[in-house]
Amino acid sequence: MARRSLLTGDERQKLFAPPVTDREVARCYTFSAEDLEWIEARHGASNQLGVAVQMALLRHPGFGWRLGETVPAAVLRFLAAQVHVLPSALDGYARRQQTRLTHVRQLHERLALRPFNRTDLCHAVEITRAAARSTDKGGPIVEALIAQLRRQRIILPPPETLERIGLAGRAKARRKAAEDLLASITPWQFERIDQLLINDPALRKSPLAWLREIPESPSAASMAGITERLAYVRAIAIDPAITSSIHEHRFEQYAREGAVAPAFLLSGYSVGRRRATVVAQLIFLESRLSDAAVDMFDKMVGSLFAKGRRGRERKYQASSREVSQIMRLFSGVIGAVDQARVDGGDVLDRIDAQVGWWKVLAAKPKIDALAALAIEDPLISAADCYGALRRFVPTFLEHMRFRAGLPIAPCKTRSTAPRASIW
Repeated sequence: MARRSLLTGDERQKLFAPPVTDREVARCYTFSAEDLEWIEARHGASNQLGVAVQMALLRHPGFGWRLGETVPAAVLRFLAAQVHVLPSALDGYARRQQTRLTHVRQLHERLALRPFNRTDLCHAVEITRAAARSTDKGGPIVEALIAQLRRQRIILPPPETLERIGLAGRAKARRKAAEDLLASITPWQFERIDQLLINDPALRKSPLAWLREIPESPSAASMAGITERLAYVRAIAIDPAITSSIHEHRFEQYAREGAVAPAFLLSGYSVGRRRATVVAQLIFLESRLSDAAVDMFDKMVGSLFAKGRRGRERKYQASSREVSQIMRLFSGVIGAVDQARVDGGDVLDRIDAQVGWWKVLAAKPKIDALAALAIEDPLISAADCYGALRRFVPTFLEHMRFRAGLPIAPCKTRSTAPRASIW
């Protein structure tokens, strides 16, 4: 069986390999005057370059110069230039194992370093467990471990050991997060949670898959489907406050995983991880279903106003002939009034003679009706669809819980009355 991996290839290169660019090499491996003085006290060019390599690799990445490891050419050139020897001088040093070990002990003493040993394992696992509290990504977990070991002046163990420690810490963090999230869940709730992953013959799928299928088309049937799912989730009675028991990023990860993992895959998880994932998904679904119900309500009420607007437009189109007649009549009245003003005659006699006063009086009901249509409140038009409202509003109100909003600080231009909000 292949060994489980915590890091990607790029992450291993970044964390464990010496730098190769000139800028990074200079940043990591520039010696101080005291360092150079100590290095130059070694006898011979090969010893000076060899101990310089040992010191550089102990500081970064932190493993020291391990047996059989090749020093990158860029690093070797930079170190050789600092101690004023040729890079080829390292060949003789590499063959003297005892000299290397002696220099290693001297460097440990000079840099106040000590090797990583078995007694450090438990502490190292706890470091990675704390780092994995908020993430499953291997890079940040191992980075936190390396940073802490460096602060404690401990030489890093091999990369494989660091990865195994990270895997152990991540596993502990996962178990602890699941335990904390599930601490207040009752046996009855666990039973309901486990049933969510079992296929229901009536639904022809698992209840969890059914809950995820949120209707989107605006209709009374869709509203009923959303509220039915919302009632199902609320019946399990998971308190959203339990999310504060774990790190928010860990909860978000549970919720994301629960949103995409099929029921058969979740069934293969360990009991704690499976239940924690489903609980996070239920909390997320309650929020999502509530939002979907509000969005659906907005769409459906908006469609009623749109229907009312289209109804007024149709009425205008249907009365276009009458409007044309009234405009011609009104134009004739204006002409008669203007002629009477020029001639100095009686206005009413002129209107009666040129237009016909009886025509003006007969047009008044039509004019009043058109004026009322123009200023009609859209709410009145929407209210004409009362039957449509009755199909979805009671269902919506039954499943929505309202509370007063927080009071607003007094202001001359703002009301301080509490506002209703959906919870």
